[in-house]
Amino acid sequence: MVEQNEKTIEADSNKQGIRCGNSNEVKAIKPTFVEAFTASLIDLIVIGAISTVGVFVIDAVIKLAGYAVAQKFQMSFIIFMVVMVLYMSIMESGKTSATFGNKVSGLIITKR
Repeated sequence: MVEQNEKTIEADSNKQGIRCGNSNEVKAIKPTFVEAFTASLIDLIVIGAISTVGVFVIDAVIKLAGYAVAQKFQMSFIIFMVVMVLYMSIMESGKTSATFGNKVSGLIITKR
């Protein structure tokens, strides 16, 4: 009698969640701090690399006109902010709904 009331929990690798008992309901698994931190760190490194390249490209284009970027740090901050917003928006709205950091960490963005 006790065995009928117990629910089994099995991992479902296709849906990245936990299937409870006999139902088809899949519950999301909350990521750990380390997984979320790793994903964020990877994303920041990618965004920083894109921003750094962007500053040098903009500086090279401006030098063709005879000017130069005098305050590269301030310019890199502005480009970093723009790239961060675009990167997150484009990557999370794409086919896989994940940034590079999320893919490496195995995290999936879902909508409730």
